[in-house]
Amino acid sequence: MKNSKQIKAEHKTRGLSGIVFYSLLLFFVQANAVASANLETPDLNLPANQFPFSPGEILHYKLSYRGLLTSLLWADLADVRMTFLTNKQTPEQQAAYQFELYLSTENYTKAEMFQPVRYTYTTTLDAALQRTVLVEEMDVGENQSHHFLWLDWQNKITQLFKNREKEKQSSGFLGLDTKEVWEKEGGGTVPDFLKNYPLLDEQQALIHKESGDKIERSQVLDPLSLIYILRTLDFTSEPTAEKEIAVAVSDDIRIYQVKRMASEAISLNGESRQGIKYQIQTDAKKERRFYVWLSDDQKKIPLRMAMDAPLGKLEIDLMAVSEN
Repeated sequence: MKNSKQIKAEHKTRGLSGIVFYSLLLFFVQANAVASANLETPDLNLPANQFPFSPGEILHYKLSYRGLLTSLLWADLADVRMTFLTNKQTPEQQAAYQFELYLSTENYTKAEMFQPVRYTYTTTLDAALQRTVLVEEMDVGENQSHHFLWLDWQNKITQLFKNREKEKQSSGFLGLDTKEVWEKEGGGTVPDFLKNYPLLDEQQALIHKESGDKIERSQVLDPLSLIYILRTLDFTSEPTAEKEIAVAVSDDIRIYQVKRMASEAISLNGESRQGIKYQIQTDAKKERRFYVWLSDDQKKIPLRMAMDAPLGKLEIDLMAVSEN
């Protein structure tokens, strides 16, 4: 029989494994503000040769957590990789760019024991980097999930699609009899371009989950592209050094305030790096703030991303920069 110390240790580790998959999404999804067509939109349109990120740029990060679940000690939980890709196409066969994030727990024993994560987030944007068109999220670890968010700019609507999964259905006396059945579709149809994507499992064909917010602005980003576009914005001409940007999170479109703060030195891999600190928040939950430090040079590389996490704090620190 397990003693109380063993049980407590297992609960801590299970909590850590849950944070790994949750943490990246937590960075942007804690608010419920709805987009307004009347808000001013920053000019995000830059010529390709003026991007501070170059084709094939790969940013390597380490995700760490400190809090009650780790006895207030920092614990490394996952590796994160972010890549900028060119020569891509939108579903309408127009020129496009992609940003890709890959998160893995494979090098971290405790997180791997209880919830292996192999999570890929890929976003496709138009050639002006002003409109997110398609977001694909896939985890081939324990979770085995495959989701798509389609921003249908022609019909001004967001649509969610996912891999079909089995659900438990109860019946009989007091609902004690259970069986697994395939979940039902959300009522919409899967567009042809999505039918060409490889599936996790042939029996888990994509289904329409639900329709989301209407697109009421000319520019809408997603959480990952927001990090990259932050590198292109000029705050020097703004009196308040603050901008408002619409971001699609799941099937919601929300307004985020991005504020340029002070330049400060941070410690990365035992070295001091000078970074410019940015604060990201929404009107819905002003107490929930997220921070990004960009390198104080022309590349404006994200050095660190920090946020509150369950019962503690979480940081994603830059480890290396390479090219594909």
